[in-house]
Amino acid sequence: MNQVGTNLLFPSALIVIVHFVCSCTSKDPEGKYVGEVKDWVHEVFEGNLMAEGVECNVELSLSQGPEEMSAVLFFNHPKMKSVERRGIWEIGDGERIVRFEDDKEPSEFYLIKRGVRHAFQSKEGLMNDDGSSLLLIRNAGRSRKSSYPIEIIFGDKGGALVEGAGIAEARSGEWSRVGDRITVSIRLPKGENLPEENYKYFMSWSPNHDDALVLEKMVVMRPFVREDGSKRQSWMSSLIFSDQPLMMAK
Repeated sequence: MNQVGTNLLFPSALIVIVHFVCSCTSKDPEGKYVGEVKDWVHEVFEGNLMAEGVECNVELSLSQGPEEMSAVLFFNHPKMKSVERRGIWEIGDGERIVRFEDDKEPSEFYLIKRGVRHAFQSKEGLMNDDGSSLLLIRNAGRSRKSSYPIEIIFGDKGGALVEGAGIAEARSGEWSRVGDRITVSIRLPKGENLPEENYKYFMSWSPNHDDALVLEKMVVMRPFVREDGSKRQSWMSSLIFSDQPLMMAK
């Protein structure tokens, strides 16, 4: 082989070797890793509705406690008395369902994420004068997060045990690794008035800390039940951890 051919092949071979070495340096987690995650416990969404040429202020507050998920809606019209409605909310099929416990209509609304904003709608329709959707944005200064400890134990044969972060008791599951991405999957059995749920955690090795995992996001999958009682494929709700919490080996 001539010198030119050798020079052309050498960089390619080097890339293959480097890629092989790098892929082999990704290690498997083993033992206990602990950390904490943050989630919203009180959210305030604000926006304006243009109705018959008048700008009205809309404010929706959603709180989640150990026993109840409460909702409060304020509607302020400059020429009318302010309206306050109280109710509850729950996670629906890719949206949050808000129900108010009074004799006013509509009684059911939907909060649907659209980028950094959220569309606030009802079955009857809730639109601005120009036909556009009522959009609310979270007021971060008035909203509040809380921290929840989480613990994951990685077994040497693909088994995993997860405790904390909203889970009442430790649940067993499985873990796997593809490249630098590590996933842990657990299943929460069906309970009273609660459907079966599958939790999946996505992690990777921290580039800045020894023997630490970065928790990137959590996905919750739940079968969606139609009004007639039939089920269809699971819907997904994902929580992306923007603060990149660390899971430290213990």
